[in-house]
Amino acid sequence: MTQEKQKKIYDYDRTKVQQKLVKGFKRGGAESTAADLAGLTGLPLQQIEAELPAVADEFGARLKVTEKGEILYSFPRGMKSRQTGFGPSAKKALRMLGKAVVTGAKAIFKVWIAVMLVGYFVIFLAIALFALLASVAVQQGGGGNSRDNRRGGGLGGLWLTTSLFNTLIRIWFYSELFKGPEQRAFDSERKAKRPLHKAVFSHVFGDGDPNKEWETIEKRAVLAFLQTHKGLITLPEFMAITGKEAEDAELLINSYLLEFEGSPEVSDSGSLYYSFPKLLMRATPGTVKPMPPLPLKRLGVFSSNVPKADRTFRLINAFNVAFGGYFLYNAVIVGSSIYIQTAKGLALRGGFAFIYSAAGYLLQLLGSINPIPALFWGLGIVPLVFSGLFFAIPILRSILLGRRNEAIKFENLRRIFYGRVIKNKGELKSEEVHASIEEARPKEPSAVERIAKGLAAWSGADVTASGYEFKEIDRVQKDVDKLRSAVDETGYAPGTTVFDTDA
Repeated sequence: MTQEKQKKIYDYDRTKVQQKLVKGFKRGGAESTAADLAGLTGLPLQQIEAELPAVADEFGARLKVTEKGEILYSFPRGMKSRQTGFGPSAKKALRMLGKAVVTGAKAIFKVWIAVMLVGYFVIFLAIALFALLASVAVQQGGGGNSRDNRRGGGLGGLWLTTSLFNTLIRIWFYSELFKGPEQRAFDSERKAKRPLHKAVFSHVFGDGDPNKEWETIEKRAVLAFLQTHKGLITLPEFMAITGKEAEDAELLINSYLLEFEGSPEVSDSGSLYYSFPKLLMRATPGTVKPMPPLPLKRLGVFSSNVPKADRTFRLINAFNVAFGGYFLYNAVIVGSSIYIQTAKGLALRGGFAFIYSAAGYLLQLLGSINPIPALFWGLGIVPLVFSGLFFAIPILRSILLGRRNEAIKFENLRRIFYGRVIKNKGELKSEEVHASIEEARPKEPSAVERIAKGLAAWSGADVTASGYEFKEIDRVQKDVDKLRSAVDETGYAPGTTVFDTDA
């Protein structure tokens, strides 16, 4: 081969080659070998083999091995791109829009929470103080007609406002009233206590995803396995690390092939495995660190608060419901009739409506001509809407958290089960798999059996009276172990240094 022709083979437009490969797959019925693609596209095998990982990753290829040991690229879902086109672009745009909406709504509600915690507490406290002073004034200066005094506030108004004021003070200082001795001792040792608003945000929105760095953790685990197992991995081993079912694992490993320049290979006995030789080109070959334990996903928690704190926040919100309901009820029933006529003239309504009347009178003193809309909307509707969201968001989040944790438990259990199948050389009784940690114990009683049946259906395992025999998985593992034993890692050493910029 001349130098010019060799240059043309290695110097090419990757996008055009990938487009030709896609057309070739479509003409070949979306299922072809590399040799088929050479005939369908006229491309050199070097270019085909170099760009196949990118096409396989984008279109979600699955690999089959023919009876002659050839790798067959299959697309059971059709040649639909997972990265380009209207569908993927629309999904990406919707995800970004949804994320922006959720972030914006969360920020707005956080501000609202801060306003309700501070601003509305001050408002409620001011109303309670004013009503208390009004009750005392009625008692001290009401004259001799005790019946009129009681109707204009009197003992009923004094008891109601005193109780309300006392309740507000107790709720506001909940952090001290509801703490036990151990918690008080712990707080005294800390230099700075957790701010109240952060504790409330944790109750409403939680503290984020504990597995947000999982993609990196999982990738490091796969790479650690490859570098401790001669750069070779089988699909069952990949499934045991990632916890994914076979179909999802086949799609995911395509991205590893593309990112780390790996390639699917077939052994002489027809076993499919994946080779990543470039991951062995380390500066210190042969000094392999022990394989770290397989990682498990962490379960999400409702909040980082102690349970008593979350219960107290719900109690505070219940008070908001009662307070907002009180003003809304009186705004509808009493309306603008905040005064009653007595022998001595106009007086505030007594009994249950006294605080409502006192609040209306206070707003008039502050310059409001018609205080009823402020009482209806500001002290009635707004607290009720806020309280509804304050209850609804944690409830909805708790339901979603429960479902997400169950999915995590299933994924972790699959890791344990797949790993046990490989360790036991393909023979396993599903009842022998017992998860000792909460992170891998789904609520479903038949979870292990369901995972076993799924793996058996994919691998063609034999179901016996005593359990399952995963003969094909064991055969592939033994075959790949022989290949690993033949790999000499020292051959992948970078070599002797011939130039050093620091010399």
